[in-house]
Amino acid sequence: MSKGTRDDMSGPIALGANRPLFLTGADASWFVVRGVVELFAVGGADEADTPRLHVGTVVEGQTLYGLDEALAPSFRLVAVGGAGSAVTPSPLAGAGDHRRRAEWLIDLAVAITVENDPFAVDTSVGEPSPADAIPEAALSRALADRRARLAAADIARVRLQRDAHEGAMAEALDRLTAITDPDERRTTGSRPGESAVLSAFRVVARALGVTVPAAMPPTRGGDPVDAVARASRVRVRRVLLTDDWWQNGAGPLLGFLDDGHRPIALIPKRSGRYQLVDPSEGTRTLVDARIAAQIERGAVSIYRPLPDGPLGIGGLVRSALALSRPEMVRLFAFALGSAILALAVPIVTGRIVGSVIPESNRPELLQLTIALLVATLAGALLQLSTAIAVLRIQGTVDAYLSPALWDRLLSLPTTFFSRYSAGDLAYRVQSGVAIVKLISGSAVTSVLGGLFSIVSLALIWFYSIEFGVIATILTAVLVLVIYLAGRVQLRRMREVEEESGKMSGMLLEFVSGVSTLRVAGAQEKAFQRWAARFADRRERWNAVRDAQDVTAVVAAIFPIVASIVLFAVIGLSADPTVSPGVFLAISAAFGQVVAAVLAMAGAATQFIFTLPGLQRALPILTATPEDDDQKADPGTLRGAVEFSGISFRYSEDGPLVLDDVSIRVPAGGSIALVGPSGSGKSTLGRLLLGFEQPEEGGVFFDDQDLAGLDVRAVRRQLGVVLQAVQLLPGSILTNIVGDSIDLSVDDAWRAATEAGMADDLRAMPMGIHTAVTEGGSTLSGGQKQRLLIARALAGNPRILLFDEATSALDNTTQAIVAESLAALSATRIVIAHRLSTVVSADCIYYLERGRVVESGTFDELMALDGKFAAQARRQLS
Repeated sequence: MSKGTRDDMSGPIALGANRPLFLTGADASWFVVRGVVELFAVGGADEADTPRLHVGTVVEGQTLYGLDEALAPSFRLVAVGGAGSAVTPSPLAGAGDHRRRAEWLIDLAVAITVENDPFAVDTSVGEPSPADAIPEAALSRALADRRARLAAADIARVRLQRDAHEGAMAEALDRLTAITDPDERRTTGSRPGESAVLSAFRVVARALGVTVPAAMPPTRGGDPVDAVARASRVRVRRVLLTDDWWQNGAGPLLGFLDDGHRPIALIPKRSGRYQLVDPSEGTRTLVDARIAAQIERGAVSIYRPLPDGPLGIGGLVRSALALSRPEMVRLFAFALGSAILALAVPIVTGRIVGSVIPESNRPELLQLTIALLVATLAGALLQLSTAIAVLRIQGTVDAYLSPALWDRLLSLPTTFFSRYSAGDLAYRVQSGVAIVKLISGSAVTSVLGGLFSIVSLALIWFYSIEFGVIATILTAVLVLVIYLAGRVQLRRMREVEEESGKMSGMLLEFVSGVSTLRVAGAQEKAFQRWAARFADRRERWNAVRDAQDVTAVVAAIFPIVASIVLFAVIGLSADPTVSPGVFLAISAAFGQVVAAVLAMAGAATQFIFTLPGLQRALPILTATPEDDDQKADPGTLRGAVEFSGISFRYSEDGPLVLDDVSIRVPAGGSIALVGPSGSGKSTLGRLLLGFEQPEEGGVFFDDQDLAGLDVRAVRRQLGVVLQAVQLLPGSILTNIVGDSIDLSVDDAWRAATEAGMADDLRAMPMGIHTAVTEGGSTLSGGQKQRLLIARALAGNPRILLFDEATSALDNTTQAIVAESLAALSATRIVIAHRLSTVVSADCIYYLERGRVVESGTFDELMALDGKFAAQARRQLS
């Protein structure tokens, strides 16, 4: 708003909520002498015709201007003052005042037009031009457009509320239906007005235990499947349905019928075959060859994520086994059945030796033999069923947990990755998968067998209390020895895992930087570091093996020692009830107990080997993911960016890297951040991307605080080139478009042209499909930078952030890139030292020690002859 000083024509006029001031009269103005005044637009001659529309704020020292009512009959401006506010009337005196009035009205119209909407709506609004002949007309048009956008936003909000209400009601009805018919809940038809993709996605998600949004999220011109997946916080993968795919269930899939690309759900049955669920028709059909021929070959596999929030070991195991509850119940039943059938051996042995043989009872011997054979056969079938159940559980756990852990890792904030090397993180993830597979597989079987060995121990107590006590003591001694050896192994294995993680990270660094090692002649130094690390790890591993050998020796000699003790007890026992048959039954039962305990010891050893790895995976599980369902969708960004009062330090006791920095970039504008190294330029870029959180102040996109926004949705609308970013192994095409299905080869060529790389690509034998090695060692430094710029431009981002993105380009190529960027409507934020990179910026901010010390256009800063000018002259000289 205009600032100035006016001669008082009368005393100050106090304003308040109950004393509004209508700004009328083309020759009238009011100077704000105290407080803050809020500006509102109201319709017609009567304030009650329309609700007030806030259009701006005027503070002390600024001027308000009146409207020509004849030129603006459709609205009026009203000023409402805060507590203690006052204005002084001051008629316009000359052409200069009238020119300032016209500029004020035009500025007000522009501010109204670019003001952020609370909801993203598909309304295109043009900005008023300062060349408009009548300022009141420009303001009138801006207000009309603003009201239209707000009305559209209200309609969109009502629709969202209605869809959410209908979705919640349908979900409640589905849950009630599931009480009496669980299958019916998964085959409900689509809800009224619901997208076909969302309906089919919902059916697949329910089979996986995933919650999807009640209403269809905005697609913004992209794939609706990806939009639903992002809103559901799940990852998806496109798969190809090969021959006879319907006969081997590989998890729920989202498919499409050839008839109009209609979305369907493909849900595996217990038999392994797929069932087609069509929400549009409300039907379910078992898939056979005829039905499969009507389904497109392309489908979508959905990956169930880990639960939100920090997760412990117990939570990880429960989450991994949640999809295998039926198999776990069967596994428990099989193990219990095996334990009960195992009692047949000692019981029949005691019966045969105790009565059948002394009495030469051949018919009973035949019967007992047949019973023992039947029990053995049944036990073998139960063991086979147990093995199949274990394989099913391990397959389900592996298919779920591996991608879920990688998804959790990729969802963590960037500050997490600064604490670990890439190799160490990969080792931690795989350790977590391995231990859960172990827990869900053979370890569970062994533990269950050990627990059910209590049945055999109970049989010994049934035969003889004396032998029951002896057997219990011997079992306790065996368990104690195994426990003590296990503690030693666990302590040493933690040290081994720690060294293994460090070695993985170190080896990855050596392999990635082998060319650097050769240039520096540091191969021997690298080998020395590896050898020292390897020797430490081997020493700890030998200690683990020593403890394992103790367990193995105990397992070998314990049955012999236990048999000696039992024979000694029977020889010294005065219990007349312990006949030879009963003793052999007790001996057989105790052998089963020992075998079960040793099996548990083997499982415990495996558990010990992997438990430290799982504990090393805990930081990944306990860290809070970056995603937050409570964060708002930013909508389609227009490109306005603001750093407001930013203060930041990298550690609590560290110095301020940024100190009260405030920078505003209008939508479509361009700024440059310059200054010496360490001044905080790149830190502002990290704050813009949500990599760091400010200590004070905030980062705003279209007046929306980034702290309250879905940061992933914001990043998807940004094009970024940071320092030291590496190319990915693959092709030039994949490096430009990534895995986006919304970008085509044409988009890649367009981006390459804008980045000044099209001629280079045409000169390559394979063109845009040329292979790129990891790090892009086959490309020059300038080509790598241009390829990274092309990647940033491919998605037509609303905001571009370039951090030293053109430092390796020659002047000709940089001119091409600068011309391409100037033709874009995107907001541009450039961090650079190179003078030619920043000369065309709308505003240049010179930072020093975390503060903005100079700002202005290139010409203004050169005229100021300050620190920026000194730096510029050093480059020009």
